[in-house]
Amino acid sequence: MPASIRPARGPGDTFAAGCRSLGPRLMRDLGLTDVLAAGLLGNLGHESGGFRKLQEVDPVAAGSRGGWGLAQWTGPRRVAMEAWCRAQARDPASLDAQYRYLCVELRTTEAAALAALRQAPTLEAATESVCRHFERPGVIALASRLTWAGRALASLRDGADAPPIPESRAGRVRRAHKTGDRS
Repeated sequence: MPASIRPARGPGDTFAAGCRSLGPRLMRDLGLTDVLAAGLLGNLGHESGGFRKLQEVDPVAAGSRGGWGLAQWTGPRRVAMEAWCRAQARDPASLDAQYRYLCVELRTTEAAALAALRQAPTLEAATESVCRHFERPGVIALASRLTWAGRALASLRDGADAPPIPESRAGRVRRAHKTGDRS
């Protein structure tokens, strides 16, 4: 992983714009630091293709409708999100409805995930915490989530370069195992 991850620049960067919009709201509404918000946003960026894909492209489960929205809510969680939107007279395709439901979920059925996130001391730990406790994906893809999280943090800090994301011991061991690198 590079020493720092630079955000894409320009008006077409949907993810950076979304981070600048959602990040301060996450910090205010959920009491997160910029690092913790970036860990959450990085996971959402990974799941939604940088906030560009509402519907999961190739659902893994045969016959499934797949994931939907920022968090790619799937199965019972998707049904709950859609029911909440109907009850609130909100369009489930709107970013605002998805954000509001994300907060509802993190305060209620996913409160343990929020509590775990608040304990994370670093961007890497925050990103991994959201992955394991909130998203719970079939494919972890932590490197991609960390890349998105670095971009999110850079966007939250006014587009400045993201701080280096130190690789954890577990990350070094996984990389060494996959590549044969024993350094």
